[in-house]
Amino acid sequence: MSQRNDRAELARAVMELIEQGHRRISRRLDLTRVRVLGLVAAQGPLRPSAIAAELGLTASATSRHLTALEQAGQIAVAADPHDSRTFLVTPTERGRAEIDTTVRAGAAVFAEVVADWPDEDVVKATELVTRLNQAWAERGEGTTAQPGPRWRRGRQGEGNRDASG
Repeated sequence: MSQRNDRAELARAVMELIEQGHRRISRRLDLTRVRVLGLVAAQGPLRPSAIAAELGLTASATSRHLTALEQAGQIAVAADPHDSRTFLVTPTERGRAEIDTTVRAGAAVFAEVVADWPDEDVVKATELVTRLNQAWAERGEGTTAQPGPRWRRGRQGEGNRDASG
């Protein structure tokens, strides 16, 4: 097989892995909400605009998830001392516990998936996936990805409209 086909096969395999994981996990929980909570737990306190930018969410989607997380007692909001038009989001102890539980549950399920793999295969897969993640991070967003929400992508070439809103 040519090098080009090998890379295409790798891309398909990775996308299938992501899809299968997403499909199985999303049956049990709201993945976007988990991503929001995880980001706040890792980097908080954060403004909603920073959360939206980091996760590629719209302002309304971010607001919806923050409202649900606040109602569940998993985040707390406080006035932003530097900007009275917005607020800061921090995780609560309940929120941190939820992230810990979710990570442990995900790790346990994944361990079951590879339970029959030889240790050498697990080590090699870990090395390769880590290398893939590092290469992805070094590349950043990439030059071929279209920025912004999906609904706005088709309009980006139409004149000089403000894409920040």
